Amino acid sequence: MCHFYPQDIPTSIQKTQLVAGGRDILVWTGLQGTLGVLVPFVSREDVDFFQTLEQHLRGEEAPLAGRDHLIYRSYYVPVKGMIDGDLCERYSLLANDKKQMIAGELDRSVREIERKIS
Repeated sequence: MCHFYPQDIPTSIQKTQLVAGGRDILVWTGLQGTLGVLVPFVSREDVDFFQTLEQHLRGEEAPLAGRDHLIYRSYYVPVKGMIDGDLCERYSLLANDKKQMIAGELDRSVREIERKIS
């Protein structure tokens, strides 16, 4: 079970594959034209990596909606079982010194982290 506030009202959800023979994902659309994708992780290592990256970015990056990121994404119920890809993608917009600091704490190179995000 997952909990996540998408800031839109989902109107449809479809289980599909982006590539023939690839893994299944969920694509959803919202009332305001939002498109969202829910992609399950394959390994526990990826889950741990992205959770740690998300925690670092919550502290380093200014809030996306002008308020605390975790409170925003937990608007109705606490976030559970989700990693915010929008926040993780903001890593590439950080200054180099912040990227290096986060990469050092994750024991990875900046290039490795950027490749894993994309």
